[in-house]
Amino acid sequence: MHRFYSKGSAAPLALLFTLVSMSFTVAYLKNSFSQAAMEKYRYAEWKALYAAEAGLNDVGVVVLPYITSDTLLVRNGVSYGADENNRPIGMYKDIACSTQLLPNSTRKEYIAYSTGVADYITPSGTNVSIERRVFTSMRPQGFEEFMYFTHEEEPIGPGNTGSVNFCGSDELDGKVHTNGNMSFCQWSCATFNGEINVTYEAEEQGNLFNGNQNCINDYLEDDELVIDTVHQIIYPPQNSTEVAKQNATKTFVADTKLFRPGKKDTLVMTEINFVEGGYWAAQWTYNIPPIGNPPAEFSFQYDSLASGLETDDFHLHLFPNEFDGTANTYNSNFLVMSGNTLDGINLYSLVSSGDFEIGDGDQIFIFNEDNSKVISFISSGIATLGTDRLRVSFYGETLAYNGPEGIGFNDDENITFVNASASDGLNENVEWNNQVYYHDHDLTETNPDGWTGYCEAGGRQHFDFDYWTAGGTSCDIFNCPDEIYNSEHVFMNRTFFSTGNSPQIIYIKGGQVLVRGTVDGQFTIVTDDYTEYRVHSSTNTVDRVWGNIWLIDDVVYADSYTSGAVVQPAYGGSNNVLGLIAGGSVIIANTRPNGSRDRQFGQDIKINAAVLAMNGGFISHYWQNSTIGHHDPILGGIYNLPIADGRGGHRNYYRNEDQSGAHTNDNTGDYRGYVKLWGSIVQFRRGYMKRNTGGGSPYNTGDIGYDKNYNYDYNLRLNPPPYFPDLENTNNTVILKMASYGEARNQQQD
Repeated sequence: MHRFYSKGSAAPLALLFTLVSMSFTVAYLKNSFSQAAMEKYRYAEWKALYAAEAGLNDVGVVVLPYITSDTLLVRNGVSYGADENNRPIGMYKDIACSTQLLPNSTRKEYIAYSTGVADYITPSGTNVSIERRVFTSMRPQGFEEFMYFTHEEEPIGPGNTGSVNFCGSDELDGKVHTNGNMSFCQWSCATFNGEINVTYEAEEQGNLFNGNQNCINDYLEDDELVIDTVHQIIYPPQNSTEVAKQNATKTFVADTKLFRPGKKDTLVMTEINFVEGGYWAAQWTYNIPPIGNPPAEFSFQYDSLASGLETDDFHLHLFPNEFDGTANTYNSNFLVMSGNTLDGINLYSLVSSGDFEIGDGDQIFIFNEDNSKVISFISSGIATLGTDRLRVSFYGETLAYNGPEGIGFNDDENITFVNASASDGLNENVEWNNQVYYHDHDLTETNPDGWTGYCEAGGRQHFDFDYWTAGGTSCDIFNCPDEIYNSEHVFMNRTFFSTGNSPQIIYIKGGQVLVRGTVDGQFTIVTDDYTEYRVHSSTNTVDRVWGNIWLIDDVVYADSYTSGAVVQPAYGGSNNVLGLIAGGSVIIANTRPNGSRDRQFGQDIKINAAVLAMNGGFISHYWQNSTIGHHDPILGGIYNLPIADGRGGHRNYYRNEDQSGAHTNDNTGDYRGYVKLWGSIVQFRRGYMKRNTGGGSPYNTGDIGYDKNYNYDYNLRLNPPPYFPDLENTNNTVILKMASYGEARNQQQD
């Protein structure tokens, strides 16, 4: 019998399959654990990002408009939200807020970073903390973004009728905003090709839109026209404008001849004439009538070595001639003067004959050339002393000295003696020397000593003083510039300033400015709101001159088309930019290039600029016009104030006041063409550009002024003028718009 033995592989195979199965199981379990860990990690990442974004929204974006320096907030963290298990989603911390200048700009970028933290426990029981950091950058919105902005949608300017409307001739391409109410013509509808902003505050007061209801309905039903309601924007933007002044690259001072002891006030006009490569600047002195007779003013030298009643020729000194350096004063009883002055005047003879007097109570000033040393007193009279000298007595308690501590007048120091009380009456040699041609206040009070009001931004403004007419009857600044730039009125000689490689901010401190030319670079011109001065014919009365910007000819960019149109971004754009920030108004002056005398010498004006009138408007100089019946300061408008300055027929070219003016008939008017603007218009109230018989106007004439061709310059959104004012809410914070957002790997975006 045979035995059979079975040979096979069942057991090993079973073992092998078991091992393979176990390895798959281990791999599966390992993968499952990894997947679970990865899911927890990713979930924690999203929670950390969510918490970081919450930090930006809850803290960073809220704080950004208020910061003045780099700020780090919430260092210890704040728990945020709740997940599906009602546990905090995460925590945000280290909210870092800062600002930095934008490249090639004077405007700041506001940046906020936020860190989010989320925790989770791994399948192995390990606690893991995940951090993610996000950022946002925001940029201020500026007034240059508006095609048209008014604080109050009301008119401003002489002959004010109290109402202004958007009509069929108005076509606005760009963003429009008013803090007030909008009114529309009854007979035609304006065209808006951009966004319209109105305010919640105006809406609460009712009558958001007034006038032609058909126009209003068309606007509201137009799907392509965006009408947005926003919060009121602070106007005028005083904070931002002050920043522009503080960062001025060039300041032209125009108020150094004001409020000087013993001297009449003198105002200064500045001109900025842009040319390729920079600009020319010049300054002239002027006075605003009424102008009084000049004070009694004589030149001497101080005799500090004299000890008695004698004095050298052309000299004067106090007696006793004792200066107390400790008390910084003179201890004297009267003044000894030579009978002859450095001006060649024999005062001794004039006093002897009674042709020159110093009365009891007259105010006397004695000062040196730079006004750093001043003696003042109230006189009680003048008398001859010997055969060649004069004695001026005074009330001892009124004697005062103002000068450097411990230093009196030097021997032979040039000085001026002034009897400030000697001026009386108006100077007959000054043309148009009557307040009615220049002032809208106190019209019935011919003596300025009785004035109680001031010139206002909405009244008649003036630029054409003696410096402007110095060329005579056939010359002006355009065809005979040397006559103007070399006249006796020059305060600062014409000087060239290069553009340089950085944005330029030109600050006109304490005065008005004339502007024209070809802009090559990035510029902003800014003026003060107004400057106070003592009226020439009454040193006790103070009035105001507003910081107006006068456009006396075209102002265009160097690379603009001959039509004045600016190259828009879609076609390459322009790097040139100009901002005009006027404390008063931006005024298109009545000049020959600007179409004066009904376009006798030219017509139209081309303007490339972002215009901002802080307290006035963007307005034409229509109150100086050549119409026969409406060029004089007759009263009219709702305020019954003068509607013209009387000089329109005696300008362009200049004519003497005694000559008859060159006038146009009323039906013809004084039409000057078109305002061809590519830029932006921002104003306190809407300035008149054209006057005629319509709307209750006091000008019963043909057209005086300009039609409008306004175009928004979209380059302004990419390249705003240097330090052009930012928008601010009623809580005085800058209005920001988001520029970028994302996750940051560290403190800096990269």
